[in-house]
Amino acid sequence: MQKFEHLNRSIEKHAPAAHRMLSRLGKAAAFPDGVPAQSAEAAHCEFNGSIGQFTDGFGNAVTLPEMKRLFDGFDVNKALLYPPQLGLPALRKAWAARTAKRKAGLVVEAPMVTVALTHAISLCADLFSEPDTTVLIPTPSWGNYAAIFGLRRGAALRYWSLCTEDGGLNVEGFQKALSEISGKLVVIFNFPSNPSGYSPSPAEAEALLNAIRDYQDPLVILTDDAYQGLVHEESVIQDSLFYTLLEGVNPERNLLVKIDGATKEFAFFGGRVGFLTIHAEKPAAEALYDKAAAIARATVSAAPAPSQMAVLRCLQAPDLEQQTEGLKQLLKTRYQDVKACLPELETAGVRAYPFNSGCFTLLQLPAHLDPHTLRRRLIAEQSVGLVALPSHNALRLAYCSMDSSQIAPALKRLCEAITS
Repeated sequence: MQKFEHLNRSIEKHAPAAHRMLSRLGKAAAFPDGVPAQSAEAAHCEFNGSIGQFTDGFGNAVTLPEMKRLFDGFDVNKALLYPPQLGLPALRKAWAARTAKRKAGLVVEAPMVTVALTHAISLCADLFSEPDTTVLIPTPSWGNYAAIFGLRRGAALRYWSLCTEDGGLNVEGFQKALSEISGKLVVIFNFPSNPSGYSPSPAEAEALLNAIRDYQDPLVILTDDAYQGLVHEESVIQDSLFYTLLEGVNPERNLLVKIDGATKEFAFFGGRVGFLTIHAEKPAAEALYDKAAAIARATVSAAPAPSQMAVLRCLQAPDLEQQTEGLKQLLKTRYQDVKACLPELETAGVRAYPFNSGCFTLLQLPAHLDPHTLRRRLIAEQSVGLVALPSHNALRLAYCSMDSSQIAPALKRLCEAITS
């Protein structure tokens, strides 16, 4: 039996829904018995000529003196030599522990380290989507979902409006969308949302779970937790929707996948460290990670070791929670500064989409205005930079990238540009 067949049988036994969802690429993928695998087997040999990296013959990195100085304070060998395909074991273990401690009794297998979150989402697209798969996406949403699942994999994209006119989650819209779909389905949840900055209440989160319970065909649920924990109101869920969904997923029909990382949680935007956590019985999770590793090996290979070590250092910091709380409070202050400007925006005909968390506010413009035209005018005449979303006749304000002292003046200039 070939390796991919063995993996497929393990997945079929321990995660039936995942097996039914596998794409042709997903079914065929298996980490090869190539250089990385063979060099791992030979790692403890006295004489090791198995892998093409520069060492002193005793496992120590040989590099430029200046490169070595850059990593003073780190384990130079771990920083400069090839990392394992799934990521540094200590980092994987530490991130799994961080994920598990948020819910009593939760057991989480060590995740795969990816080249930021986009890579993790792309791996899921490769494993679980192709033209016979529907992908259900909220709108407004991050534009790259369409590229990852539609452009790259040819999946059928369906959308549901995220919020209602009165400012709550559009649960009925989600339920209706599910009722109109059959067959293999991937559902993407992104809370706090990019670009709207919305997170559901506990009751709304429970309603999403109940709707998913009613879907009878195989379903992969992705929680894109890029902005996990960045919530500014007590009335919404304070953590990932992943933890709510855990209560009701059925492995016969559902596979739950969590995607998160250090980009926003640790403000490590240049580090490109993400995590792919597959919630399944250990044999199935390991088989799916093997397949994901095979696909990663064929594209970007492993995530950079220095970035992984930096994230591990943060996870080991005794005051990590206080440090991340400082980031949350900084964003909450800026969020409150934006909220204080809403009355003035409304006088100019601008309506903010519902927002209560994350990094963004989506501002819907008067119907007669073109978002790109206004955006360019703001740059040229007001020295204000925002992002246009023509499909929603809106501009996105990333208040995370502005000082509190800048928010009110910038929004005042937006109002002036609209009314002048």
